[in-house]
Amino acid sequence: MNQWTWLFKKFPYFNKATSIKTRAVAGGILGGIVILGCQNLMRPQPTSGSAPAMAMEDKSHIVASIKVFLQDANQKEAYIGDFDRTTCVDGLPTVWVASFASVFGEHRFDLDYTAIADHKANTINVKNGAEHFQIATEAYPKAIASQGLCDLPFRTDSTHLPADSEAGKELMSVLTNVAPDCRFETVDGKLSCNIGHASEQDVRGRLEVLTKNMSTKWNHQPYLLIRRLTLTKQLLEASQLNDDFKAVHKFCRVIEASLPNELPLAFRSKVWQAKVCHSKNPEDKLLMVGLDQAVREIESLAHRIEDTSLVGTFTLAVPHDKSPVKEYWITLQPLDLPVLVKAENTILTPCVWHPIFADQMDKALIAMDLGQLSSTSSKSFCSPVPDLAKAKKDSDNYIRASIASEMEFPIVNGQSKLLRLPTGDYKYNITQLNGPFSEEMFTTEEIIPISIGQVSWKTNRPHLIIKNW
Repeated sequence: MNQWTWLFKKFPYFNKATSIKTRAVAGGILGGIVILGCQNLMRPQPTSGSAPAMAMEDKSHIVASIKVFLQDANQKEAYIGDFDRTTCVDGLPTVWVASFASVFGEHRFDLDYTAIADHKANTINVKNGAEHFQIATEAYPKAIASQGLCDLPFRTDSTHLPADSEAGKELMSVLTNVAPDCRFETVDGKLSCNIGHASEQDVRGRLEVLTKNMSTKWNHQPYLLIRRLTLTKQLLEASQLNDDFKAVHKFCRVIEASLPNELPLAFRSKVWQAKVCHSKNPEDKLLMVGLDQAVREIESLAHRIEDTSLVGTFTLAVPHDKSPVKEYWITLQPLDLPVLVKAENTILTPCVWHPIFADQMDKALIAMDLGQLSSTSSKSFCSPVPDLAKAKKDSDNYIRASIASEMEFPIVNGQSKLLRLPTGDYKYNITQLNGPFSEEMFTTEEIIPISIGQVSWKTNRPHLIIKNW
């Protein structure tokens, strides 16, 4: 008898004197022991040469924001932004945050693919601060959606995309469309927007040509344009002095004391003023970007003066018995907007971003209308906002005022005033100046309306004569 036989013989189950009830209980206990033993034998037992069994991934610690780096053929990386994996729709992360740097600082762009993911519109919404854009796309971003970004392990916090891959190109196309003036490069592991500009020699030569044309070709120069030209030349000279930027800071005091419309748009830029005028050692590149933009604006306005404005005469010849005072104040207001091509739908207003006009969309729209900024008119548009129509109208008024000699001026009854105005129809408002002397200071409250009318400034050398009220 072996040991197992002896054990079972001694167990109550095999004892003939044992009751049936006792045998049933003993059998149940024995069966339980056998089952537990089998389960223990079936459990995988690790050995010294094998890895432990893989545990299921813990989904309680999901990394929602994943950093994306573009990697070129030389394994050089550039951080482009993050996407939110909790916003994935059919493999496409719909919420991204892209960022890059420029000489003006760090810039953040929020990208939203929700409309295209929901098949509502072929547009990508882009936000930078208070500025909103819409990027039109011809197709669904299949490369990004098929890249497996939404299927990354839950604890993954970063991933890489080949810069020359279709997914990388789809991402970069959004930034290049909204910021076409940026030449994107990799600097210190980050994406950088390099803004091109003219050289000092080129800027100087263009300013000399403008000065010569204004003095020899035009018989009546608009004050605002002359003022902007003078300030631009002053900054160029100040930037070339080796005096620890003392001349530049002196120039900054001049522009701070100037009226807004006396300055080129670039000099009115808040970020440009902060970097140039409020810094002890402003970068040369900042100065040159501002100078280049100022020269582009003046050149564009000079062309418009030659193409769309007319020199004529405004004469006030009211009989003295009907004239209560000697001197009057004339105000001209355009009735149409021939200077710009009016968009039928403001939703389709072309719109781009430039770092010098960051958070100043009204200035950027004027710069676009003047051709100072690169344009992807078929790709990047302003998102419809309540102030967009007003901004477009303000843009036209800015350009019109820049190329007009005077829109408001005093005139003595019986005399004429030589004017240069953009072609079009104007509403005129004549008010009298109170006081015994024409040179006496006056305020708006002292002006009394006398006459309102309409004039056309379209024929060659127009001559407007007002003979009665």
